[in-house]
This record gives sequence, C-alpha cells and structure tokens, in this order.
Amino acid sequence: MIFKSINGRKTAFLFTVFLLFFYSSFGQDNDVIKGIVYDSNGVPLPGATVLIKNTSNGTTTNFEGEFEIKPNGNNKTIEVSYLGFKTQEITDTQKDLIIKLQPENNQLDEVVVVGYGSLKRSDVVGAVSSVNVDEATVIPTTNVAEMIRGRAAGVQVNLADARPGGNSNILIRGKVSLEGNDPLIIVDGVPYDNINDIAPDDITSIEILKDASSQAIYGSRAANGVILISTRRGEKGKFKINYHGFTTMQSLNKNFDLYSAEEFAQLRREANRTDNDEMYLDDATIFEPFELEAIENEDYVDWEDLILEDAVIQSHSLSLSGGGENTKVFSSLSYYDQDGLIPTSGYERGTFRINIDQRISDKFSLQSNINLQTSTQNAESTSLNFINISPLAKPFDEDGALVKFPLGEGNRTVNPLWNIREADNEIKTILTDLNLVGKYQFTPSFSYKLNAFSRSRNTQDNRYRSSLHSEADDISGSAVLRDVSYREYLIENIFDYNWTINSSNKLDFTAVQSVNQRKTSSNFIEKSNFANDLNSFNGDASVLRDSSRDLDQRRLVSFMGRVRYNLLDRYLLTLTARVDGSTVFAEDEKYGTFPAAAFAWKIHEEKFLKSSNVLNQLKFRISYGQTGNDGIPLKEAVGVADYIPYVFGGETASGFSPLTRIPNPNLKWETTTTLNTGIDFGLFRNRIIGSLEIYDSNTSDFLLNRVVPGTTGFQETRFNIGEVSNKGVELTLSGDIIRNKNLRWNTGITYSHNKNEITSLAGEKDPEGNLIDYPSQGLFIGAPINNIYQYVFDGIFQEGDDLENSPQTTDSFMPIAGDVKVKDLNEDGVIDDDDRKVISEDPKWFGAFNTTFEYKGFELFADLYVVEGAQRLNQFLADNAKGGTLQGRLNGIKVDYYLPESPSNRFPRPRTTNPSYLYSQAIQDASYVRLRTLSIGYNFTPDLLSKMGISSMKLYATATNLFTITDYKSWSPEINPDSFPDTKGLTIGFKIGI
Repeated sequence: MIFKSINGRKTAFLFTVFLLFFYSSFGQDNDVIKGIVYDSNGVPLPGATVLIKNTSNGTTTNFEGEFEIKPNGNNKTIEVSYLGFKTQEITDTQKDLIIKLQPENNQLDEVVVVGYGSLKRSDVVGAVSSVNVDEATVIPTTNVAEMIRGRAAGVQVNLADARPGGNSNILIRGKVSLEGNDPLIIVDGVPYDNINDIAPDDITSIEILKDASSQAIYGSRAANGVILISTRRGEKGKFKINYHGFTTMQSLNKNFDLYSAEEFAQLRREANRTDNDEMYLDDATIFEPFELEAIENEDYVDWEDLILEDAVIQSHSLSLSGGGENTKVFSSLSYYDQDGLIPTSGYERGTFRINIDQRISDKFSLQSNINLQTSTQNAESTSLNFINISPLAKPFDEDGALVKFPLGEGNRTVNPLWNIREADNEIKTILTDLNLVGKYQFTPSFSYKLNAFSRSRNTQDNRYRSSLHSEADDISGSAVLRDVSYREYLIENIFDYNWTINSSNKLDFTAVQSVNQRKTSSNFIEKSNFANDLNSFNGDASVLRDSSRDLDQRRLVSFMGRVRYNLLDRYLLTLTARVDGSTVFAEDEKYGTFPAAAFAWKIHEEKFLKSSNVLNQLKFRISYGQTGNDGIPLKEAVGVADYIPYVFGGETASGFSPLTRIPNPNLKWETTTTLNTGIDFGLFRNRIIGSLEIYDSNTSDFLLNRVVPGTTGFQETRFNIGEVSNKGVELTLSGDIIRNKNLRWNTGITYSHNKNEITSLAGEKDPEGNLIDYPSQGLFIGAPINNIYQYVFDGIFQEGDDLENSPQTTDSFMPIAGDVKVKDLNEDGVIDDDDRKVISEDPKWFGAFNTTFEYKGFELFADLYVVEGAQRLNQFLADNAKGGTLQGRLNGIKVDYYLPESPSNRFPRPRTTNPSYLYSQAIQDASYVRLRTLSIGYNFTPDLLSKMGISSMKLYATATNLFTITDYKSWSPEINPDSFPDTKGLTIGFKIGI
C-alpha cells in the first residue's frame, strides 16, 4: 500500500511538473542570465544555488554546472553558493558567465556527513565529531575501532580481543543499557553490523553522531550513537592509481614479570614455612622428584619465552579512480596478512571494493557500491593461562621431541605446545555487500532517492582436536563444525526538498520510509571417533555427539521526517521525528516514536562580533530528543517451548516443554532522552578551534531481567523497569602553533568525562523501607552499571597489630601477620556482606593529546592516550587457578609479598591454603598513559615527482604502543593475562600515486 500510494503521487506530481515546464517554455525570452559554475580546479559544480540578490528568485545548476535565470526587472546582481565554498556575488551579468567558486578556508566550514545528507560544519546543530582519517590510518590494523580511539571526545574504545583479526568495543557517552551498547555503523548510507568490514584505505571520512538530535534520524538503532563512514569515490579527470603497502614487526607488550624458577621455588618454600611454625621444610618434602631434578640441574623453562614469538604483518592496497562527465569509478583491492604471537594464530583477509557513479540523464543518476571480502582467522589451541605453568618443567625429551606432560607423568598438566600442534581452529568468512542508489531530480529543489542494500556473510567455524590432543585423546579425536549465515537487506525511500525562500531564509525537508531485515541461521555438528587425523575436521567420524540448528530473524519498519531552517545564515533550527516498529516486541507495543529538536546560533555572524580579529567563530548549540533501543533477544515477549522427545509405549514421541523464562507481552521500547548543549569556537583567525559539550542523558523503561520465585515453574522474566543516567563533559581543542609556508606545527586535545549511574530499579523496598538492589546481577542504585562489589582492602596485618580484636577474627579463625586486612565499613565489629562496597570500573576521565610537525616534505606525528581513575579486578592476583593465591603450586604475576624479614603492606604472605579476602587486594588502578603512535614520514617534492611522472610518493615509519605507564599488571590495562597478549610494533610503509 505504501508503494502504491507513492507511485500514484509520483505520477500526479510528474504530470504537474510537465505541464509547468511546457507552459513556461512558451513564455521565455532572451533576457536571461546564463553561465557555468566551476570549483577552483575547473570542475563543474552541479546543484550550486544561483539567486537574484535580495529576492527569492533562484535556480540551481545542472550536472554540467550550467544555469539560466531570468532577472527581476533591473536587478541583475546574482549570488552563487555551494556547500563547502565561499558565496560569490556577481554584478556584471551582461554576458555568459564563467564562475569559479573558492573553497572555504575555515576549518569550521568544512563539509561533514550527517544523517541522510551533508552540511557545512558551521551549519551543524547537533553534537557531531569528525575523525582525522589521515592520522587514524597511521595505525597498522584492520581494527577500525582502534583507529578511532582518542580521535573524538566522548568515544571510549576498549580492547576486547588482541588476537589477529580481533576487535574492540566502542562506547559513546557511557552505557545506556544492559543489552547492546554498540553504536550504529553506517557506511555510505547503509548499516554495517561490524565496523571492521571495511578496508582502512577505502575510508575518506568518519563522523560520529553523539546527541539525540543528530541520532534521532536513525531511530532505535542509534540509541548508542552513530558512526558515519564514507568511502572514496571517483572524480572527474584522468584515472589515478594509488598503492599503499607496509610491513610491521610485532612484539610482546606487557607490564608484569613472572617468578623465575628460583623465585618460584622460594615462593613454595615460604608458603610452607608460614604454615609450619616459621620452620623451612626440606625440599624433598615439598618438591616432587621431577622438580628436584630440575632444581639440581637448573633445567628451567620460561613458558612465556618458549610459546610467544615475534610476529609480522603485511598489508597491500591498490586503488584505481577517475572518470568522465557521466561515469566516475573508484575501485580498490586490499590484502592483509597478520601472524600472531602464539604459534598457529593468524589472520588473512582480501577485500575488493568498487564504487560507481553513473549519470543517466540530467535528472536521473545511479550509484552502486560493491564490497567483497574473504578472510581466514586461525585461532590458537591452548589455554592462555600458560604463564601459570611451573617453570620446573621439561617440555622436550632428550631427542628434542615434544613431551605431553612436561611436569612429569604424575602431573596431568599438558604441554601448551603439544595441544597447539594437535589442533586445527579455522574460521573462514565470505562477505558480499551490494548497494544500489537511484536518484531522480524532479526539479532543482526536489528529489527522490531509492537506497537498496543487501549483505550476505557466510562463516564456517571449524575446530578439530586430534586423537593425541588432551581434550580428545579418549574419544579418538573430535570436531565441532558450525556454519553461520547472516543476511540483511535494507530498502529506503528518501525524499528531499530544498526551498530557498530568499537569501535570508532557507528550508530543507527530508522524509524517509525504510524496511530493514536481519536474519541469522546456524547449523552445529559435533562428531568424534575419527579413523585417523589426516583430514582434520573434514575427516569421517563414526559418532555424532550433538547437532542443532538455530534461526534468528528480526525486522524493523521506520518512518522519518526532518525539517531544517536557516535564518540569515545565523539562526539554525532542526526538527526530527522517527517512528520505528520492531518485531521483538508484542503486538501492541511494536512501535515507538522518537522526536528531537535542535537550535544553533552563529554568534560570530552578529554585527558586534563580525569584525573581531580575535573571535572568528562562535556558535551556541542546544538539542533535546529521544532515541529507542530494541536490542534484546527475540521471543521474550511471546511464549516459546523447547522440543523434548520422550518414550511412550516403547516408541519415541514428540514433546514440548516451556522455557525457563516467563514471556512478557507488555515489553516495550527502552527510551533514552538527552539534553545537549555545546559551543563551537575559533580564535585568532581560527588558529585555535574547539568545541565544548555538556550533556545529560536518561534511559527509562530499562529492559531488565528479573528473577521470579521457583514456585512459578520459571526462573526469570524481562520487564521495563529502572532508569540509568549518563552525565558528562567533552572538550576538543586544536591549534596551529606555527603556520607558515614551510613549517606547520599543530596540536590537538580531546577530554571526556562521563558519570554513569543507575537511578532506579524496580522500586521495591525492604522491610526497613530501603530500595532493593540486585546484587546477584551486579546492579545497585546510585552506582554505575560497570562495577565491582567487593570488600575494601585496608593493607596487610603487621606484627604488633591487635589481631584478637580484629573484626575479621571469629570463633574459628584469627588472622596472622601477613594476612589481608579489610575495612569494617559499618563499624559493627564484624566483617560480613554489609561491609562490601560498590566500586566503579569506569574511568573518571579519558583523553588524548596529539601533535603534528610538517616541515617542507617531512612530517612527524605523535599520539598520547590517557585513561584516569579506572578500576579493574585482576584475578591473577587472587584466583587459585591463576596463580594468585601465592601457594607456590602455580606460577603467576610476581609481587612483593609479605615476609617477616621484609614486611609488605600491599601483598599478603604466602600460605599453603587460600588466604582470606584476597580479592579485595586484587582490585587495581587501571589508569594508564600510553604513547600509541609515533610516526615520521617524508613526502617527495612535486618537482622530483613530475620528472618521474608520479603525482605523490611517501615513505614513513610508525611505532605503535611504544610505552605504557600503568600500575595494572597485565599485557594491557584493558585485558587480563588470560587474554591474547597485546603487542607493540614497528611499521615501515610506502605510498605512491600515479
């Protein structure tokens, strides 16, 4: 019905337009002003606005940049304007005009991409941050999220997986929900479910939408922010070929030491001494014969050094771009290959992209974007806790062959290298993106655009454990095969109308209707008892251990309208409303409406500031609006049963049983309401530019799981209860300290502070009238979503302390000197759950400092990233299975533990039993300062390049993660030692353009 209605209106509108054109063609005379509008390079500018000055009489240029306009009487002065260019006034209009517009030199007036369009930065009314792509792509990675880190205020990036082909988490202005806090990724106008599905060298711009006004146009999928990425496109002119290649050497990056073999042995001696009345036991009593032999022969193993090895990255990217009047093409081919620090780990990816812009006629144009990608990720096959294995080991026999049990036959700890050799973990992915955009320009002011997109991703995740692998040596090998198919389509109908009432009043309208579907299906098979190991997971197996198939499909239908008004190029107003309908909610709650409004005032355009030589740009912005979230699993609003077969009468019959979750037919949209105020400014001829943002965001109707009484027959359900608040301040500054012909020195700063707080939950109260928290889910009123609920470390008990009267002393236990001491927060003389404290994991602030020097052809870039006030629980300082209990059974992170001869007030005394309250001292300050990037390059001079027929050439060297200053003991302050190790690297790169 929607398309029938649109087609009917379209036909009527076209007929009306045809009659108007037919009528006007008979009334023309020769008293018209004609001309062609070019940019500064002589390229025609289609869509430039031409106005008779001080009137509403205007037109726009065609695809050749040509225009004709009839003057109003004797008023023949025209004004010509175009996005990103200076407006030009022409008084001599007696002949055919050749008009060249000059680009805006003002950085605040650069063109930025916003939802469904683009604007001059000075016309942006929402909180939009732009990322410097040239600086971002200095980092040698396919992880685009890491390229964004520190480039935009309010955007927090945390490393999730450091292995080759890994990813990072992006959080914009704090967590607004418990389910799905990832931002919406839009690439060339279509959604991407993975930001890393784009080759870095194909990116030409990155914009980040942070407030409700700029996000509202994308509705429910924008509740966590929007990242807009534009890829390169062909330009009119001769074809250009560009190549970019680099090689990177990666090595281990860490902030801790392990106990050496001698230190490890002494740790065990000290643990036994503590529990043996301060008497050291004989080594023969506490060490196995195998270990005694290693100690006697000093035959030790450094597992970290044995397993980890330096790794190499190679990247090559070749692109072709150019075109003529009607056809413009950009195409690229990229190859990326990364080895991992752990043997057999790696990532290989090939990407092909082609973007075509085709003009069919003066009114109709087509745009196609095709992105093809194939990748293979090989994962390691071993526990990443290899650092905990005793150094008193023998990984190889006398002949140099691997030993399965390096700690002796009596110890079942498996050699990590053995399992690595006996496994095959391969994830293959084929991705196909097809995007077709058709645009019809009914009039110079009115257009219709059809945006159609299809995404297909097929993933084969195959894992094999041979008959010698420790996980499958008793079942003759095992394999797990998982095929995952992801399909997404999007169809958008977009109408744009630009109405220039006169030179002082401009309006534009955008209307969008869209349908989006995402479907994921997976097949799972587990088999064992292989005839041999020759064919890995492709071999034949006689036992089918398990199999299943899953299907997940969700649809979203949306309607959006936006109005933008510009008065005197000084006062800007944007009104947006979007209605989304999602299949994850029940029948009566599927639709949500999300309005937003924004206003901006260009104060520098007022008379009292226009002539200022100090304050060149000053714009005040304020916005208020709502976005929604439907990021919950399917089927929670309806009842679902599991298939459970049973035997009846000697035969198998089909049966079904309800799931453990109670369906909630009243589930509705989670809504985030945001108030944002901002100031953009430019000082001293814009040598210093910046912006300040203050925001207050509140999420209501929190989609939260709740435990239900067991008497219901169920375990949990989901409700719309509770609220979460995010309040923060953001600052962005950039300044040209030196700016002349030969030398430019620029510095930039970003600063972000966000306070996340749960302001309400279910509203339930205990018998004393206090609001009830949800400790089992880690949710506490007045605390952030990311928190640690733990006792508060208060040092280490020392000799002379009153241990008998300590709150930790009970009838069955009394601490000793060297034990962990915790605070009695309520001072009741007893340590219990009431003495636990909620500790925020979120940083108090984070930011970045970067500087760029450019001297003639040389350039130097440095990037410093800072996180302050973050807290993390390091289980390697507390967990028994991770060497944190200081028993000397497992190796672990080396600490300055307590001894009577050298008391410590930070780490406890070793014991053969688990020390009490150990987790309280495992909470560490995860603040850090890191030199992320240091790059030096040389751009060859045009004089030299012209002789070789080359347009550009650059050599560069880049060091990444050169140093990290932190108290957090791990590979990185953002991951623990049981994660894939983080790296530092040295890159040599080369770029050339022909």
